[in-house]
Amino acid sequence: MKTIYKAISKIFRLFIIFLISLIWCRYFIKNFTISIIATILLTILIDMILSFIFYTKNKKTNLKNSEINKAQNYCNKFIFSEKSYTINFFYNLFAKKFKTTKTTKYIIIENNNSKCVIYPIFKLEDLSTEDLVNAYNTTKKHNPQKLILCVNKANSNVINIANMLDVKTIILDKFQTYQSIYKEFDTYPEEYLIKTEKNTIKSLLDYGLNKKRTKGYLLASLILLFSSMIVKYNIYYLIVSSILLVLALFSFINPKYNKKLKENIFD
Repeated sequence: MKTIYKAISKIFRLFIIFLISLIWCRYFIKNFTISIIATILLTILIDMILSFIFYTKNKKTNLKNSEINKAQNYCNKFIFSEKSYTINFFYNLFAKKFKTTKTTKYIIIENNNSKCVIYPIFKLEDLSTEDLVNAYNTTKKHNPQKLILCVNKANSNVINIANMLDVKTIILDKFQTYQSIYKEFDTYPEEYLIKTEKNTIKSLLDYGLNKKRTKGYLLASLILLFSSMIVKYNIYYLIVSSILLVLALFSFINPKYNKKLKENIFD
């Protein structure tokens, strides 16, 4: 089912890109055959660029907006709680399924003769290289096959360093932790809401670029596109139609929030 959905999404994305490319290729290139060939080539090029920007680094997430908010609130709870609360939560969660040992800073999981360390480091700032090195040095005495750090957020530099360690090290941000651990075990911490001022611009963007608006943008664009064929000053229709198609494309593919791990992190 997921494969079919991905295929349909891919086709729909290509269709929108094709329309945008066709509008301007037909406008600037009078020869029909050449304009179609140019449209196809431009469609492939744009799709490759979008794939590189949005997908090669696994930035896309399957989380709903409500889940994103919950993941943030769960993270807040760990940030503003004693370390013992965090350790006890993860210990109780993993103890349901694995042989689990807890220390004051991390959890040790034993499964099928392999050992995995879960090291939660929730704080407001990004995970630092010092945090990473400290976690590695503290836990290497257990000779784990895998070290999993659950954090608020981490930058690419720290992730790159983690990939260089001799122990397989996985860094899960708050959204990955929600998806790969909380949902996997159907166990969730308490929520902690932080009051923030309403950001009207952000709210407007969230609404305007929501995936639900894709159909509306696409329909409006097609109406203008067909209108441009009968209106004398059609350049304005083409411009507005292109803008609407770009909005439709971006609202459809906008990978807002997190990475999805393809592997089972506990194997």
